[in-house]
Amino acid sequence: MATHLIKASAATVQRGLIVSEARPVLTIASGDTVILDTWAMWDNAGGAGLTLDQALALRDRFRAEGRGPHSLTGPIAVKTAEPGDVLKVEIERLEIADHGINMIFPGKQSRGLLADLFEEAELRHFELDRRTMTTKFSDRITIPLRPFLGIMGVLPPAGEPPRSSAFPGNFGGNIDCSDLVAGSILYLPVFVEGAGFYAGDAHAAQGAGEVVQTALETAMTSAQLKLTVQKGRSIPRPRAETRDHFITMGLDEDLREAARQAVLDMIGLLAETQGMTRQDAYALCSLQADLVATQVVNGVNGIHARLPKAIFQGGARP
Repeated sequence: MATHLIKASAATVQRGLIVSEARPVLTIASGDTVILDTWAMWDNAGGAGLTLDQALALRDRFRAEGRGPHSLTGPIAVKTAEPGDVLKVEIERLEIADHGINMIFPGKQSRGLLADLFEEAELRHFELDRRTMTTKFSDRITIPLRPFLGIMGVLPPAGEPPRSSAFPGNFGGNIDCSDLVAGSILYLPVFVEGAGFYAGDAHAAQGAGEVVQTALETAMTSAQLKLTVQKGRSIPRPRAETRDHFITMGLDEDLREAARQAVLDMIGLLAETQGMTRQDAYALCSLQADLVATQVVNGVNGIHARLPKAIFQGGARP
């Protein structure tokens, strides 16, 4: 299997939009590995010199243009991928830049959970220590870094209008699942020929929910991902797998509906991979599955169900 390198540039980045007809920047074989980097927010403007006024101006401009703040490296076409297939994304290595930001947007301009109570805008800069994998929030608070890509996805079905990168969907995108660290696996349903995989929105750390609307936003200097097409299998929405858990994801404007999707998909996963009846799987979800708020700030909210693998004697079948 081959390894391919993609550098983020004007020629290889989708800037705040997900376009179903986007032309691939690279075509690879199933099972190949891609090593890519990603820009920071707002076309790579989210660096150490960014001021609050500049950040607010950038946000207003991008929103007026119907774009999200994310720069997405890709899309990457995978040979043999067809609608109805599954794209398996093995996250092998993630390396971040040495700087990050967190921002609270002002009041009515924010989708933050408590936007009605926190009307004052704020921009925080962080130095990211890549040796210790920590950063200082304050003199008394040290945050461990746990990098992941907030956005990984495939192109939506052909014919759909371009959409802002801010809003996730069944194609993945801005799911902001902090469990997707190095060593985990993401499964994505394929909607177009070649799948059209892309990644961006690098986070150095994030609490489940991402309650102020931003995480510890940074750039990814190197993300090593193995992309494999799975035939004869279909899934309705993204799923994931870590060393310790099975994960299913629900995405909807209504959090209860997102939770229903996550549980229904977990029931389907248990029936498919563990040979369980749906009744048994539903009961097991109530006893062992944790429902976690992936993010509640992207317009389309996310809930993921997380089920421990250790409960299965003799090991859990993937």
